[in-house]
Parts: sequence; structure tokens; C-alpha cells
Amino acid sequence: MSNQVLDTRSKILKVAIDIVGLKGEVTIRELTEQAGVNVAAINYHFGNKNNLLKEVENYYSDLLCSMQKNILVNSELSSQEKLIQWAKSLLEFMFKFPALIELIVNISTEDKSYNPMLIQRIYLNEEIRKIIEEIIKENIGTEDNRLIKYKYLQIFSGIVGLVVNHVILDTYIEGKNEMDLNGSEELNQYVELLINSILTKSV
Repeated sequence: MSNQVLDTRSKILKVAIDIVGLKGEVTIRELTEQAGVNVAAINYHFGNKNNLLKEVENYYSDLLCSMQKNILVNSELSSQEKLIQWAKSLLEFMFKFPALIELIVNISTEDKSYNPMLIQRIYLNEEIRKIIEEIIKENIGTEDNRLIKYKYLQIFSGIVGLVVNHVILDTYIEGKNEMDLNGSEELNQYVELLINSILTKSV
């Protein structure tokens, strides 16, 4: 494949990534105008718009996964700091790209067989799960695998629940939200309370 062909494909993908990152959706017209290509080029390189959007989701999933792993293997952080920074980075990412969830829902609606990369690379990532479960085990001093798995589930519930709450309040509640979780101080407090509660041994 020639460099020119690769450059055209990369250009289309980059434009799609930038637009989706800003607004969560992209039209063929936007792609042709901003990438300087015609519809035939998009179809040639990706087959259809849905395939292009899958690659966009794959890009953001890879980006987030890389960020998460870098935090969890950082030897300069304590185990508690790793979880706090990991949870905070995940929340900040979802707040920065809230339309990513909408994108996944839209793709999955169009293609029932689609298995979102974001779920595979973050929630179902065995490497990440094992690191987090080991941190939980180390901090609460237990060999009870069921308790460890419950607490792992609680972390994700606390993160996903906050994102859902944020979207609902922004969509349906007028005026300023009671909890401005886009503000770093409020978000830090929430994450620290969440992680501290997870790392507290249950009675």
C-alpha cells in the first residue's frame, strides 16, 4: 500500500477522531469537507461510516487503556494513590469525551454483533482487573476472593454511576448542578472517598 493511500486513510481517521471527540457524531459531509476527500475515498478505506466510527472508538479505547496502565504500574505511587489517580483519570476522560458512550450505543444499535472496545479494554481487561484486585487484597488484608471481586465491582459502580448522574443532570436539570463534578476539588473529594471506602476492610 502506497504512502499516499496510507496518508489519505490516516487523514480521514484523524478528522473523524477530532470531530467525534468534540461533538460525538460526524457526518459524511463534515468528513469530506475537513479531510479534503470525496465519499468514494471514505468508502474505499472504511467500507462505510459505521466501520469508521468503530475505528474511532478503538482509538479512544486504546488511549484510555494506555493511560490507565501507566498509572497502575507507576512504582512511584503508593497502592492507594494508584487507585485514586486511576479512578480520577477515568472520570476525567469520560467527562472530557461524554459523547463516547453515545457513540458506542449508536454503533451497537446499528450492529448488534459489535463488542465495544471500551468495555473490552477497560472493564473486562484482565491485566487491569488483576492489578486492582491485588491492591484491594493488599490493603484490606484478605484472601476472600468474593469480597475482593465485590469491591472491584463497587469501584466501577461508583465511577459509572457518577458519569450517568452527570449526564442526567446536564441533560434534564436546568441551572447549576448541586455537585460541580467537573471542578477538580469536588471530583478529588469524591474519588478519595470512593477509594478509601473500597480499601476499608468490611466488618
